[in-house]
Amino acid sequence: MRRFLFIVALLSATLGCLAQYNNSNSFMRRVIFGYEMHDDGFYYKISDVLVDELDHVEAAYAYDKKAQNLYVRTATCNCVVTLNKEYANVVKENKHIPQLKNGEIDMRIMAENKTLEDKFTRLNEQRQAHLNDSIAKARADSIERVRQDSLRKVREAQERAVYASTHDWQRMPLGGRSLSCMLCQQSLLVGDTVTCMAMRDSVFYYSEEQKGDLGLSFPAYHATKVGDELLSDKRFVLHTTAFKDSLEAVEGLTTDMVETMNSMAYMTYVENLCAAAPNGYVAAFEWQKSDSTKVAFKLKYFNTNEKAVKALDVYFQIVDAQGLPLKSGHSKADCPIEYMQQGEMEAELAVQLPDAEGVEVKVTRVLVTFADGSKAGGRVN
Repeated sequence: MRRFLFIVALLSATLGCLAQYNNSNSFMRRVIFGYEMHDDGFYYKISDVLVDELDHVEAAYAYDKKAQNLYVRTATCNCVVTLNKEYANVVKENKHIPQLKNGEIDMRIMAENKTLEDKFTRLNEQRQAHLNDSIAKARADSIERVRQDSLRKVREAQERAVYASTHDWQRMPLGGRSLSCMLCQQSLLVGDTVTCMAMRDSVFYYSEEQKGDLGLSFPAYHATKVGDELLSDKRFVLHTTAFKDSLEAVEGLTTDMVETMNSMAYMTYVENLCAAAPNGYVAAFEWQKSDSTKVAFKLKYFNTNEKAVKALDVYFQIVDAQGLPLKSGHSKADCPIEYMQQGEMEAELAVQLPDAEGVEVKVTRVLVTFADGSKAGGRVN
């Protein structure tokens, strides 16, 4: 019974696509002619190649009983298998496998080879056509990308040219943006525009007019690192690309140099301040009604004289809503203030204000007494 089952299994293997040939049923397995795929996706010819195992046989098309050679075909190869004795006896009795003579076998081998050659020539041609289509599409896509990129560059160049012709390179439109300064370590909410100075080494330098006292002002210079936040601002990118040459024309600009410029600008402001008010000035003044007979006031005074201030003599005037004087007052108090320092004087005036609306208390004059006993008039805004 076991012998019968073995023979049935061998017979089935010779007829089906699951047939497999190895050392258990054959002495030799040779590819007469065939094809194998390489990494480039094309099939290349192979011939006269010995293999250790042969499987996925689609058909056995001839048998040479004298040499015990079985000729088979797989999806890719035409092969010959030299069977062992036991397996050869089974195949010899198989009516479905033609037993041919040498000349007939040669003709059949040539026919099988031709079938394979036609098949893989067609597959290679399809592969080449696919590659050609892919290359053509890639080339067309590349040409289109280049064309679109060229059009984009032209549009951007035109936009920069129009922008450059209608804007000043020193006026950067960044209104409403908060910029973090690397020098003063502050976050600054800038105005509608800021004054460009330069942009070097990914640092944007700009200035803003800083308001001072007595109607004076001075430039404050800032430096901001150009990061993702600024680069996401289309106005900043457009301005810096349109005026790239102008912004990069300043050479040798560093944060140390900008800090020096800030110091010099502030020193110039101080000089102008001292020239405008050589004996000091009222920096701030506020008042309020204490009761029906008194008015309290607070006065801040800035000393621009190299001599220290000893006392302040302040003269007041009460005016109505039309600015007409109603009453005058006077208050004197010690108020020591060093050079370039600010002092504060507080006092009460024994005066009864009218009940009418719009009444104001104004400082009309300040007489300064210095530490050396000399006196001079201070400035009142």
